Amino acid sequence: RVLTEGSVDSLAWLRSRLAENLNLDLVGQMGGHSKARTHRPSSGLAGSAMIFALQKQLEKFTVAPAGGGKAHFELMKWTRATRLVSNGDAVGGVEYAVVTAKDQETPVRTGVVQGHNVLIATGGYASDYTPDSLLRKHRPDLLTYATTNNKGTTGDGHKLALSVGAKAIDLDDVQVHPTGFHNPADPTNKVKTLCAEITRGEGAILLHRGGGRFVNELGGRDYVTGRMLDVAKDSPNITEADGSDGKLLYALVMNSKGSAKTAKHIDLYSQKKLLTKFDSLKDLAAWSYWNASVSEASLRARFSQYDAEAVRGSDEWDKQFFHNTPFSDDAPYYAGLVTPVIHYCMGGLAISDDGSVLREDGSAIGGLFAAGEVIGGLHGKNRLGGNALSECIVFGRVIGNRIAAALKSRSSSVPAASASSSSTHAASLGNAPPETPAVQGGLQGAGREEG
Repeated sequence: RVLTEGSVDSLAWLRSRLAENLNLDLVGQMGGHSKARTHRPSSGLAGSAMIFALQKQLEKFTVAPAGGGKAHFELMKWTRATRLVSNGDAVGGVEYAVVTAKDQETPVRTGVVQGHNVLIATGGYASDYTPDSLLRKHRPDLLTYATTNNKGTTGDGHKLALSVGAKAIDLDDVQVHPTGFHNPADPTNKVKTLCAEITRGEGAILLHRGGGRFVNELGGRDYVTGRMLDVAKDSPNITEADGSDGKLLYALVMNSKGSAKTAKHIDLYSQKKLLTKFDSLKDLAAWSYWNASVSEASLRARFSQYDAEAVRGSDEWDKQFFHNTPFSDDAPYYAGLVTPVIHYCMGGLAISDDGSVLREDGSAIGGLFAAGEVIGGLHGKNRLGGNALSECIVFGRVIGNRIAAALKSRSSSVPAASASSSSTHAASLGNAPPETPAVQGGLQGAGREEG
């Protein structure tokens, strides 16, 4: 309820507060959606564009006031939160260790940030393959999959909160996204680039080695991944030229009209050599991915069939939305190899409607809040594309407003000198790489772009 009721206001808030550097001017449709309601910028990918805009706003608060005193905001890089400081039944700060880029294990300095409120926003645990990882404990069956998450997404925030009695829920609910790019130049890398769902939202289709479709590309992520696994069961063992197992590799193909609608994505993936441009259907048919049955004529027949289904508004996979057709005779085509990858953790810390972290008995841990992927129970068994950044923004605002109101009330109830000389009031823990603050995806406004 909090997410759905707060998403439209949060979209308006972003457009107002970040207007200098963010323009969410495009709207697209994601898998599992019945309408186009995912907002993204035409200037770039939603996640990076939003982080850039937020960073620019935050930089304004890192400057000390002209009249003296400390800056309102400090970003501590190369700093690891090591323990939550308890203050009776509440949390009153964070112990930390400062490390270096060359040695991220040996602290060069330690310290404590004291505050009335601590917000955990450290993301999920989908990039932790270590022996004591939450992923290994709750979903060992997924350890063979690569991930789209950065190397900092290791469940550290979960473990910090659990150590002070927080409740965790649904930790076995981990989402496998159907389209992570397979990079032939780096096939064994456990971190893969996500092929954004908006590519399928704007008309990209998925094909097996025989050049045929096998799925409603705009179905839910669990459904699309399931179809990939089903097709792989009936496929012969295949070893790629790079030595990797090719049974779970599929072709994502986009026509000219669709690629124009996702130009920033196409440019990025092409620069990374994850997508290949084919200037004609003949060139596409000569791609080394296909088996011997695929020819220019067979692909033309497949694409013409798809166009006819688009006119009819349905196909054998119950697809109802056919964007940017006709597909045939619409070169250049862009194609790349995709495979299922671990993408998102639906499970996490239990919270209340106001973002307070809860104990096993349902009571709130005073001073401790959580937002984003670190929380659990919000998305059920399978998150819809577009809801991750919505979750971050909506609950971030809810928690921020609550903390601000509490601080205002506290300041008005004590002498002014005491209020102004108090220690840091709030600490926020995030999982961003030291030099590149990162939040996954874009916004759903009631929509969001990817993640």
